[in-house]
Amino acid sequence: MSTCKIGLIGAGGIALAHLEAAKGEPRAEIVAIADVSKETAAEKAEQYEIPHVFSDYRQMLSEAALDAVIVCVPNYLHAQAALDALAAGKHLLCEKPMAMNSGQAEAMIEAAKRADKILMVAQNNRFRSQAKQIKSWLDEGKFGNVYHAKTGWVRRNGIPGWGSWFTQKELAGGGPLIDIGVHMLDLTLWLLGHPKPVSVLGQTYAEFGPKKRGLSEWGRIDENGVFDVEDMAVAMITFENGFSLTLDASWASHIEKENVFLQLYGQEGGVSLGLLDEQLALYHEWGGVMATTELSPKPCQERVALLSNFLDAIEGKAEALCTPEQALYITRLIEAIYQSARTGEAVRFS
Repeated sequence: MSTCKIGLIGAGGIALAHLEAAKGEPRAEIVAIADVSKETAAEKAEQYEIPHVFSDYRQMLSEAALDAVIVCVPNYLHAQAALDALAAGKHLLCEKPMAMNSGQAEAMIEAAKRADKILMVAQNNRFRSQAKQIKSWLDEGKFGNVYHAKTGWVRRNGIPGWGSWFTQKELAGGGPLIDIGVHMLDLTLWLLGHPKPVSVLGQTYAEFGPKKRGLSEWGRIDENGVFDVEDMAVAMITFENGFSLTLDASWASHIEKENVFLQLYGQEGGVSLGLLDEQLALYHEWGGVMATTELSPKPCQERVALLSNFLDAIEGKAEALCTPEQALYITRLIEAIYQSARTGEAVRFS
């Protein structure tokens, strides 16, 4: 195909990332955008020269000539929008998290199979240069047996849109765990080949949100809204191969500064990755002496790379790097963390 005609469902903040990415991928042609706020959709359409604007995405699916759809709506709308797009015969790129729960995710996978269409989840961090470098080292066995990982995304002041859908469990599914923790859980377990989980122990806290503290500039504040999600989640996960992982995810906490991190511990070496400053460090031995090597892989536009992989998968040129089955795996782990936090007991996988 020379171009792929794409429609966007949702014109909010995350839609901008996809619209900017499309500018860097010559095969992508954004021809339609839909949002319940037609004014917001029209603003994006004017800015990015999108010819067709809709207030109802179902009308867009039936009237616009589309090959694919990108879902950029709040979490609780992901599954239904995806099912409708797939039923309309469109390939689908869905923002994270894939769905509110594993049942919805399973339904999306089955719908994609029935429609024989590509379903891909937008886990853009897999496409970063640093992540690809670590993946190649792991595939080469550079670290020996990797037995533990520490990962997370923690903010000092970062509660988005207090009172909006972001902070309502019924609409978001949870707080920072499902919002930003999902990124680092996905990246870490993709690097390690998605080992089979054995047990999950989780805990959640809400120390800032209920007091309207730790707010960020992201999202619109609704003073009449509610905050009934966590503002911090922590988890410990063990796996069948002996590997273990700890995860921290917070929107607000008394720390020095925001940190998005990943550390891998291996028998022959380790690695540390900071996504905000794009720092990559390799820890190893050189001639019997402990050594640290800092590297700076050439940066890439990971959102463009994500879109390119989606289009390659549609054309049959490559496999989708972010499969829906992998997203379902992550969804089940997030469910288990929340379940453990509710019950105070570890969740075991059979």
